[in-house]
Amino acid sequence: MLFVFVFGVSLGLFSKSASIAAYNPATGFAQSSQVTGLFSPSTLALAIFPDVDTSAFPVDAATALTVPAVQRGIQIFSSVGSRLPLKATDADGNDVDLPFLNHTEGPITPAKRTSGIIQDLIFHNASLIQVVRDADGYVSAFAHVPAHLWSLDANGNILVNGKKASSDDVVYVPSIMPAGFLEVARDSVRQYRNIVRTINNRTAAPEPVVIVAETEDVAPTDEEIDQALASLANALQSERGGIVYQPKGLEIKGFGATDSANALMLEARNALRVDISNFLGISADMLDGSGGGNSQVYANSVDSRNELSELSLKTWTEPLADRLSQDDCTPPGIKISVDYSLFDAFVSAKGNTESPVIPNV
Repeated sequence: MLFVFVFGVSLGLFSKSASIAAYNPATGFAQSSQVTGLFSPSTLALAIFPDVDTSAFPVDAATALTVPAVQRGIQIFSSVGSRLPLKATDADGNDVDLPFLNHTEGPITPAKRTSGIIQDLIFHNASLIQVVRDADGYVSAFAHVPAHLWSLDANGNILVNGKKASSDDVVYVPSIMPAGFLEVARDSVRQYRNIVRTINNRTAAPEPVVIVAETEDVAPTDEEIDQALASLANALQSERGGIVYQPKGLEIKGFGATDSANALMLEARNALRVDISNFLGISADMLDGSGGGNSQVYANSVDSRNELSELSLKTWTEPLADRLSQDDCTPPGIKISVDYSLFDAFVSAKGNTESPVIPNV
């Protein structure tokens, strides 16, 4: 039977259940998208509950991605994880041909599908896929359902666009973690944004407080004081600086912009990068965004690559393979796994005299 695929899943499924979502055939994405920016959940919470402490609320993905360390971590996991193919084997270890594991049709590529699932597992601790089943009830195609389109009710039922979805149409993919990044890292994300806000304010006004003090018993007139304050305000706000006349008996000096205070902000910013790396389960060095070209850095980068594979990446790539291995998705005895052979990196025991095998993934 010929199917036309939109968003990587057969239109037959969508025509059967209009409750799933309205998809744009040109892009494969849902026509309604999650609001971000001014009307993001984090912003709306402050507007709706101005007198309520919202620090215990999770942040939204759009807010979290404004933190460079978060953006970098998501980019690494998404880019690498989406290029690792899935494979199927039987109980004897023989390969089984299941084309749907690494194939989609239409604008949503297999890499885009996988990256969306990985991002949901990181941010929300779970993902949802929409499936097409064959005559025996096993999955023959699947697509990622964006996180903002679905939820769980109090009874654990899956709701898509607010309506209960059938287990024949969707498959819930849980993470192995107890909670998602948007929940557990909410304080670190907000702290980083507060620090950035302070840095932006310091850029606009390097001296947070300016003190105008009387140093002599000269008693300047009110007009002189007002003119001095006006000139000072204009100079501080001028893009090119300015000249201020300081009347006799008055001393103008900044307060609060000490080197120690500025250093503290920079130290806190770096410390938050380490916190973010711990929440994401990735080495802080990989989130640094800087690097060198010497042999020691090169060797360390290879070690980091192996560490990324074993201690970080598999946290987010294995849940989908494990879920598709369940008997409600594939026949008993079939094991779905992630093929990491493209990611292998080996370094010679002699040191850096031989090139490591680092394919372009």
